[in-house]
Amino acid sequence: MNQTTMGATRLRLAFLGAIFASLIFTLALRLYFLQVLNTAEFTAGAERNQIRLVPEEPARGQILDRNGEVLVTNGMSLVVSIGRQELSAEQLEDVVARLAPVLGTTVEELNKRLDDKTLSAFTPVPVAENVPEDTVIYIREHQDEFPKVLTTAQPTRVYPQQKLASHVLGYLGEILPEQVDDERYKELKYRPGSIIGRGGIEYAYEKELHGSEGLRKLEVDSSGEVRRVLGRREPKKGLDLMTTLDARIQKVTEESLAQGLEKARTITDAERGVKYPAPAGGAVVMDPRSGEVIAMASFPDYDPGAFVGGISQAEYDELTRDDTGQPLINRAIQASYPPGSTFKTVTAAAALETGVAATNQRYACPGSVRIADRTFRNWKTTDSGMLTFNQSMADSCDTVFYDWGLEFYRTFTRTKTEVLQDYARRFGFGDKTGIEIPFEKAGRVPDEGWLKRVNKQLPEAFPYATWLPGYTVNMSIGQGDILATPLQLANHYAAIANGGILHTPHLGLKFMDDTEEVRDIEPPKSRSVQISPATLQALQSSLEAVTTVGTAAGTFVNSPLNSIGVAGKTGTAEIGNNHPYAWFAAYAPADDPQYVVAVILEEGGHGGETAAPIAGRILEGIFEFPLSEIKPGPAGD
Repeated sequence: MNQTTMGATRLRLAFLGAIFASLIFTLALRLYFLQVLNTAEFTAGAERNQIRLVPEEPARGQILDRNGEVLVTNGMSLVVSIGRQELSAEQLEDVVARLAPVLGTTVEELNKRLDDKTLSAFTPVPVAENVPEDTVIYIREHQDEFPKVLTTAQPTRVYPQQKLASHVLGYLGEILPEQVDDERYKELKYRPGSIIGRGGIEYAYEKELHGSEGLRKLEVDSSGEVRRVLGRREPKKGLDLMTTLDARIQKVTEESLAQGLEKARTITDAERGVKYPAPAGGAVVMDPRSGEVIAMASFPDYDPGAFVGGISQAEYDELTRDDTGQPLINRAIQASYPPGSTFKTVTAAAALETGVAATNQRYACPGSVRIADRTFRNWKTTDSGMLTFNQSMADSCDTVFYDWGLEFYRTFTRTKTEVLQDYARRFGFGDKTGIEIPFEKAGRVPDEGWLKRVNKQLPEAFPYATWLPGYTVNMSIGQGDILATPLQLANHYAAIANGGILHTPHLGLKFMDDTEEVRDIEPPKSRSVQISPATLQALQSSLEAVTTVGTAAGTFVNSPLNSIGVAGKTGTAEIGNNHPYAWFAAYAPADDPQYVVAVILEEGGHGGETAAPIAGRILEGIFEFPLSEIKPGPAGD
């Protein structure tokens, strides 16, 4: 290589080196500018743009009656929320002061909502639901006055039948902080603020109805405005649930119960000289062939729509006050009462099965009997003479059943066998029926073990720890310390009607998704009551006599229901110094039972007087006869 060539090469290398050096210098200068001189500006920019994960509640599955009629569906609710974490204390105070009159509420109420500890600090807090559209438009048009105030549409529950079956359907509410990690909800990955079923079917089938929560990943600026959507997981709607309920029969049942209670309040209690208060009651309609609950009513009722979007403490207090009748209580399963003479079917079954009684014998029915040192009276003061087995049931002669109860007590003293308690439990008394909706009571079958326990706990109320003859005698007519729910009683009569099968009452029939793919719900297990066919047949015959010549004849003799036949039993329960509680349980058609009805009226009179007419009207509605006006029957047992 000559000198000229080498010189040119060195010149080019020097030039390239200078360019490279200038690039390094420029890059270093830029980095210095970005990292040192402009740190504050970029930090502010980073703070202005944040990532927000916004959960999206799924639409819950619909709840339908057995014929596909919608009982609960979904709508959209306009919700106003405040991004409290993005405002200073002064800014938040100003926003709340401006927003309260626009939403028609108070600053105090909004601050209560903002103080929700169950929500993440980075989650906007809902402060109003079901907001009118014009209010939302106003907020959006004046966004500069309401910084960090968001308006969104969220799925909400809609009740096209209004209050119908409110106790059975249940209502919704936010999950409690202590429930988030509960096993029932853990697998569903609920978060604080998730909406869950609080009672009834909404609670029982929460897992299937709820669906899967969605999620939006948003980039927002310092004003809370969304700059762009970075991603989204679509929420998945819950499954629709078809229930065993029949909306038409449910409506008839609720109307009949309400009308019957109103009519009872016009009747004078002959013993006290004042009207029956009849504040509350319950009714159940079941299919005895399967245990399917066709209708379940409780009065007073409530509007589940009041819980949509949350309920204020004042509104909730109104629903739980004693003087409002506590309408949230489902009296069909959550209240238990002495069953009165409707329990005589158990006593009669025990007497026939153990040989204490027989269908071909007659029994004395005096106005009273003396047992030990106490007089036990019949509901009639006169002597009715000698009665057959069927007549004893039809006339509801207490003194006949007292004698049978005394024989059970004698067996207990000899063998320690608690005969009456055993047969009560065979028919499902003293234990929950197993229906899937929550808060069911087990009722009570008192025995010597129970007596010893309560004697230790409450010695003044229960001074004797020894089982006395009066306890069994009283229980033989459904009085004393035995307690039952209307659903338990309905299930007992269903077992008589169907030949001795005790089904587990249930409300779920099948699930359906958006493609209408159906998944049947397997019926719960059933069991035999271990009663002979002959005894069951004798009970069936005696219950038919009740409605034709007995204590319920006043309701059914001139009824169109005579064409199909009704079997049933009246009952009147005495509880302390209260007015009597009225019961009636029945099934129809008598020779091919398809429906069982059980009715209770708290302080509503006598079974044949007020409860039987309600059941009669319900059965008229079921079999589509013209609905009659409820008229009081005779003031018998």
